Amino acid sequence: MFGRRVCFFVSTVTFLAGCFGCSVAQTMFQLDLMRALTGFGGGGLITMATVINSDMIPFKKRGMYQAMQNILFGFGAVLGASMGGAIVDSIGWRWCFLLQVPISALALVVGYRVLENPEHTVAKLHPTNRFRSAMKHLDLSGASLLVIGLVVQLLGLSFGGNEYSWDSATVVTLLVGSTLLLVGFILVEAWTTAIPMIPLRMLKGWQPTAIQLTNVFSGMASYAVSHKTATDVGSRS
Repeated sequence: MFGRRVCFFVSTVTFLAGCFGCSVAQTMFQLDLMRALTGFGGGGLITMATVINSDMIPFKKRGMYQAMQNILFGFGAVLGASMGGAIVDSIGWRWCFLLQVPISALALVVGYRVLENPEHTVAKLHPTNRFRSAMKHLDLSGASLLVIGLVVQLLGLSFGGNEYSWDSATVVTLLVGSTLLLVGFILVEAWTTAIPMIPLRMLKGWQPTAIQLTNVFSGMASYAVSHKTATDVGSRS
């Protein structure tokens, strides 16, 4: 079956594998590699939590689930640093990752039992070649351009003012390259025959644009406050 359940399971398994890999890593390179894998899975889980909430939960119950999701996110952001420090001081840093493995396994079981794809969200697959048919629905080119473009942009913003000056060739090249990659992503989304990651029709008109800008600014403020709170709590512990 090709749909939200599959994306949720892939994200959860990726996150689980990354956490386990971090817990058994023997070198810094292995830890960095597994931490990157954990980040991919965690990013997918954050996205799928929103997708499941908006697509698979009835409208009348959606507000309650959104509130629960926000409470859990805030709870983790505030207590994560303190709990991580307590775990490191008591049983070791590896358990910060290993303790998340059984939780991820439980999420797989719960997701398998309670998540169902609405009929209209399941792509129609070819009866004799389901894998190739499913791959045609995946926006692999768009996803690749988006991920690479954002990674290059983050590298440029991280290097700028730290490792290199903002007007250095390295930082300018990274920022210009990320802009070109993201422009390419928009062009792919406009012309792809697969299911686009971001359907551009959702951005037509002033109302969708205003809503998206509001979400962007709200997200920026939320992450800034959460990061500041976690930093303050961590510095006091």
